[in-house]
Amino acid sequence: MKSSLLVASIALAVLIFPVAAQAGIQPTKGVGWGPRTSKAAAKLVDRNGFEPRPQNRARNHRVPGKKMLQRWRKRSEMPYAYSVDGRFRGTTDEIIQWAARKWGINTNLMRAVATVESWWEMSTRGDSGDSFGLYQVRRPYHCWGKCKIARYYTAFNADYFGAIIRSYYDGKQTWLLSEQGGKPYRAGDIKGSLGAWYSGRWWLPSIQEYLNNIEVRRKEGTWHQPYFVGR
Repeated sequence: MKSSLLVASIALAVLIFPVAAQAGIQPTKGVGWGPRTSKAAAKLVDRNGFEPRPQNRARNHRVPGKKMLQRWRKRSEMPYAYSVDGRFRGTTDEIIQWAARKWGINTNLMRAVATVESWWEMSTRGDSGDSFGLYQVRRPYHCWGKCKIARYYTAFNADYFGAIIRSYYDGKQTWLLSEQGGKPYRAGDIKGSLGAWYSGRWWLPSIQEYLNNIEVRRKEGTWHQPYFVGR
């Protein structure tokens, strides 16, 4: 009887939280890798239909127009800005997968960061209203004015986050060489890259709690927990 109940429980879990959502997860690609084009990355997405945040739907199905992208790119100093286009539509999970594939970042790491930053809610605003969306893209460092491109376009928000983490990881953010941090800036450090997103510097002591929270969410697979879905 117990074994029958166990099998039934596993079957129900598969229906609610598709195992396919974890299929094909790759480690973070090495320094200097990629990126893939948006189209090539889209072909690698597992279209599993898993959507814990149906309220994101409108923003998940918008892509920024050429003029909006041009205006943003003219102001951005991020090394990979011209590869960021937000050209993808799907569920929140599919968008995270797409950005991870495009920028060669571990998929579950991308899911975990989005959990810590916004609980996967595109309507989230932090830092006294200056940080927006899935990955909390912050004004005035990463977007300007009303920051519509980061607030209302989920794929752009995820695409930008993937790009800037990749730029830290690839050693492209050379301004960090002259900034005081906890360690010297170097390429190939994914934790340092995430910490720089959080603090704006390289390995400040304040990042450890943030990194710990990400690791807890990654190991737990919070996005597959009953308390996460449908909140």
